[in-house]
Amino acid sequence: MSAEPVSLIEKHISTEVILSSIKNPALVMSLSGKVARLNPRCRQYLPDVREGRSLSDYCEEAGVFGSLRKMICHARSASGLHPCRLQTKSPETPGSWLGFFSVLCSQITHKPIAILLEVDDHKVERENRLLALDQEAENRLTVLRQFHQDGIHDPLTGLKNRRYMDSFLKMECDLIKRQSVGGTLVVVDIDHFKRINDTYGHNVGDKVISAVAHRLEKRLRDSDVACRWGGEEFVLFLHNTSGYQAFSTCEELRTLIQHHQVESESCSLQVTVSFGLTTLQTQDSPQSLFARADEALYQAKMMGRNQVQVV
Repeated sequence: MSAEPVSLIEKHISTEVILSSIKNPALVMSLSGKVARLNPRCRQYLPDVREGRSLSDYCEEAGVFGSLRKMICHARSASGLHPCRLQTKSPETPGSWLGFFSVLCSQITHKPIAILLEVDDHKVERENRLLALDQEAENRLTVLRQFHQDGIHDPLTGLKNRRYMDSFLKMECDLIKRQSVGGTLVVVDIDHFKRINDTYGHNVGDKVISAVAHRLEKRLRDSDVACRWGGEEFVLFLHNTSGYQAFSTCEELRTLIQHHQVESESCSLQVTVSFGLTTLQTQDSPQSLFARADEALYQAKMMGRNQVQVV
């Protein structure tokens, strides 16, 4: 059976001559879909395809025709090239490729005798390059997104960083001038942090900073913003929160932190923090708002630390 398509077709056309003039991968198959002959380029490009076997054993139509049988019928009934997209069936070598079908007529009867399939491997290569470029673009976008995340987050605590808070406070100060939506700014400082670093080392100091950051973030609402301002200092913005409500929240945070032991391999520490807070006013700029909160923090430090002060 394997020789039948070839011997029948060769009586009417010279498949070798036809295929030798085609640079792209190409094959000739019978009107029933059996592969009669492949050119050398096709043997390299489609190594699984064998003469005498049905082309549908290796691939299926993935475009407008819906099946190889329908596509062959279409090619038999019309002249010229017919583009198609074929999808390989082999799970080992998955992929799709663009092909062009055309009918081959007998030199004796001038009736259709075979189908010529030419593979546009250059287009496939271009498409593969485009896919590679798309993947590269997606990878770059992922990196840029990560850069953005890194650019507004503190790597140690995961909180927002000072760069983000600077922009955020400017936005809030502009917003309160147009809408009566305010909030409270809170500056938080870990008490005697230099002593912790000097006594136990920077690794323990980092654990203390992370532990305090976790307690702050865990208690706040989704609408609130927490950032690591720098060193052992944090800044919080409590949305739609009055001075009294903010004071109550900060007292709760102060107690939570005070009662939490920070554990490390060398020691177990009880840490306290001081809070300074102020409510956003219509005339505020980021600088004036922060200056008042910082003044409140200074008072908390001067009055013995581990407390909340309001300005």
